[in-house]
Amino acid sequence: MAAPKILMEAHEGRVVSALFENGFLKECVDRGAEVHVITPGADAPGFRERYGADGVTFHRARLRRDSSKLAGAERRARGWLGSHGHGAVARGLWRIVGERLAAGAAEAEKKLIEELRPTVVFTPHVSEGFGRGLVAAARREGVPTVGNVMSWDNPYRPLVAWPDVLTCWSETTRRELAVMCAHPVDRTCVVGAPQFDPYFAKDFKWSRERLCRELGLDPARPIVLFATLGQFRPFMDETGTFAAYLEALDRGLIHGKPQTVLRLHPMSRSSYFGHLARRRDVVVSRFDGYIPGMMWAPTRDEVILAGNLLFHADACVSPGSTMTIETAIFDTPTLMPAFNPFMPDEYGKFFEKLWMQRHFRWLIEQGLVPVARSLGELADTVNRCMEDRAWYREQRSALRGRLLAPLDGRATIRLAELVSHIGRHGLQRGGWRRAEEAWHVVGAA
Repeated sequence: MAAPKILMEAHEGRVVSALFENGFLKECVDRGAEVHVITPGADAPGFRERYGADGVTFHRARLRRDSSKLAGAERRARGWLGSHGHGAVARGLWRIVGERLAAGAAEAEKKLIEELRPTVVFTPHVSEGFGRGLVAAARREGVPTVGNVMSWDNPYRPLVAWPDVLTCWSETTRRELAVMCAHPVDRTCVVGAPQFDPYFAKDFKWSRERLCRELGLDPARPIVLFATLGQFRPFMDETGTFAAYLEALDRGLIHGKPQTVLRLHPMSRSSYFGHLARRRDVVVSRFDGYIPGMMWAPTRDEVILAGNLLFHADACVSPGSTMTIETAIFDTPTLMPAFNPFMPDEYGKFFEKLWMQRHFRWLIEQGLVPVARSLGELADTVNRCMEDRAWYREQRSALRGRLLAPLDGRATIRLAELVSHIGRHGLQRGGWRRAEEAWHVVGAA
């Protein structure tokens, strides 16, 4: 039987961090696959040296996201149809309109497919759209396609492309993809979250003393981790919640004289927090990994440091970053402030619409994380988190089991197995589904 030939794109640093840093390319090669990667990283200093290997070829072609008005209208219409129970119509709209539009604009992708003749095409962050044309062109050529849903909240937006098979974090995500995006359940495979794999490695766990040495902290004092939201809108202030936390600290509303680690989201701007971060009781931490043209790309070592910070923190305060749910992996008490004293009305509407009703809707509806809507509630909730580590423990357990499972450090391996399996056997007779069942992932929650 012919060896699988994988053609994939990697246009974001997040993909490099979640997959390449965790050995995805090597895992595919070890399974007999030949891997071709379309990426702007091919021109970045040190990229080929760090991730290259026998059996892996990097291609400089830069894929573009289709931003035409017609493509946007098709995507929105498909999203509406899918979320209103018209899945068959949504799938038909993709085949008849969306796929045709995407394939028609995918000359570079079509040329590569004709040249390389892959046995499977893979887009590792299907929600971002860099693989839209690649998936469409491949399907037109009869090549099986796989798309990875990179995060737990991606089902809240319409699928940019519609691969034959999707992979995702958990059973909950699989169900949400069916309900919100009309993607068939039997064409969605649970592999877990590759970005969390380092948290389960043998070399992961540090002592509290080592973490404190790395960050300049006192291991004898409580640690409050404040994980920022990210500057996703130019004029939407994100410093107000941290300023409110510091005010509560200065007024003695927060007990125990904790030291604070300000963990900046990769999209946060350090200069905006400068006047708040120059305090002796605040330590700033953030990812430094960056690839030109691909944005932030944390190395495995950086992810391990961040994971140890999540593990050793006595409490985590996060107004909406993914760290709000990551802390559940380590059973770390966490709260979400949902207010901003600098622009209360505008921020309140923004937070309610985009975070409470979309990004964190499931957590809010299930009551899985405490929410603070005022300075007093913020202080009281931080105190409760530090004083009673068991508070919300059942909710964090539910979050782990229903949203994050499986958590065993093998998500990257499962993803490589699935893509290689489809590259070798195709989609016939649902063999890839039997492979998923063999992982004992279905129903693991």
